[in-house]
Amino acid sequence: MQQHLQNINRKRLHEDIVIEFQELINTGVLVSGQRLPSERDLANQFNVSRSSVREAIRSMELQGLVNIKPGSGTFVCDQNASISDLVSSAIKAKSKQITDIFEIRRLLEPAIAGLAATRATKSDIEDMRNILLKQQVQVENGETGVEADTEFHFALAQSTHNTALVNMVSALSDILSTSRDISLQAPGRPQRSVHSHSQIVDMIESHNAEKAIEAMNHHLTVVEPVPEIANSSFEAKAPEVRKVKVI
Repeated sequence: MQQHLQNINRKRLHEDIVIEFQELINTGVLVSGQRLPSERDLANQFNVSRSSVREAIRSMELQGLVNIKPGSGTFVCDQNASISDLVSSAIKAKSKQITDIFEIRRLLEPAIAGLAATRATKSDIEDMRNILLKQQVQVENGETGVEADTEFHFALAQSTHNTALVNMVSALSDILSTSRDISLQAPGRPQRSVHSHSQIVDMIESHNAEKAIEAMNHHLTVVEPVPEIANSSFEAKAPEVRKVKVI
């Protein structure tokens, strides 16, 4: 790769580094999954400071060009990534506030419920009912039910039959799951979540979009309100965003 790297114009160092990497990726010199040289080596090859390289890599991560894996290095991302991948990267990098995550849910999930009410098939309804049974069992066993809870919300997205929307929810699933896990820690809340989910499915099964939206809004504002916890607690729990392949 070194022979392809050029000395960078010092007026816009990190921007020029990003442009250079974009060219290397577009021409196939750098391929998906390839590990980049160390920060020091890149600084030497580009003939710039390490801080400029660091800033460029940060910018490329936000653009979805590279993936930084702590302890392993920086790797070129799959350039077939969808817009949902870019959004999840931006959220991971810029927003770890639990209130921000709940705001995303309140914007996204009622709309999903409304759309599902107009498009869900009998098979979709059956799948959601089965997931609710699974959640009920988890809760009865003393668990929070967060696994089935997350599965339910993903099945809800699938019932919209909007592939782009499903991919968006898939890309955000780890972050949204974390917010649910935190909210379900409160006593009695897992049980209320199961009941609330059942009401949402009832409205979807009746194909009543307005009531489905109302049921989801109730779920997010009453059953799963923003918990009174420190943001630092969320940062400690927040998982790495992983790409989920949707078939």
